[in-house]
Amino acid sequence: MDWNKTKTIFIIVFSILNVFLYFLYSNRYNEHQEVEALSETTIEERLQADNIHIKSTPEDTIKESYVSGKIRFYSPEEMKPLDNQTLEVVDRTQLISTFKEPIALGSMEDSVRLTEFVRTHILDGTSYELFDIDEESNKATFFQTINNRPIFFNQNAKLIIYWNEDNKVVRYEQTALEKLENDFEQSENLLSDKRAVEVLYQRNIIKPNSTITSISLGYSTLVQLTETQVFAPTWRVRVELQDGSEAEHFINAVEGKIIEFNKEPEEIEIE
Repeated sequence: MDWNKTKTIFIIVFSILNVFLYFLYSNRYNEHQEVEALSETTIEERLQADNIHIKSTPEDTIKESYVSGKIRFYSPEEMKPLDNQTLEVVDRTQLISTFKEPIALGSMEDSVRLTEFVRTHILDGTSYELFDIDEESNKATFFQTINNRPIFFNQNAKLIIYWNEDNKVVRYEQTALEKLENDFEQSENLLSDKRAVEVLYQRNIIKPNSTITSISLGYSTLVQLTETQVFAPTWRVRVELQDGSEAEHFINAVEGKIIEFNKEPEEIEIE
């Protein structure tokens, strides 16, 4: 056997194989780069193609830290007498008040009046922010705030006021957290509000012919222990659908995970 000739053939074959593998790698690398470039540069174009508009003012928050707090326990002894109210403490964590004489507020669609009512008539009312007005159920929901940002759907940081058919406030239910602190040394880099929209769009959650009316930052429960809780920065994205209805979506602003809340309300009859 002519080993020199065989050796030459092997060298040629391996050279051809190397060229082929390099060509294959180069093609795949270029395709990958093209896909990346497409995804980076055309999100606005894809939103526009699906007739999805953003009317929200951009948030400029870049970093935010996790926050911790403790459940507040009420005791009858520490309750300050409030004018025109009968107070009751339930399970130490919930304060229920009934107005001896219901208070008229006029239109319950007036968020300014509702907010002023809470600040004036409710214990620590300045630490709550209006979240929703439900005219069918005659109630308004407020969430407690941290750093002037709401804590979304936490049963221990919520205020609900109820009114009767005459648009007079008759009672409220209140829970609260205390010792709310930014006690985590490191601030986390947040997903931008634009990236939050992109996450929802890529998962087909935001439908064509929709309008994103607002994007705001709040907090949601990350860890819940017996008394202590930890809260993560969370984006709230409000969307107006083609039929005029509204939808809300929540995204962990650090991890990018979509959050689903249990929003089922308790039915309470108002006499």
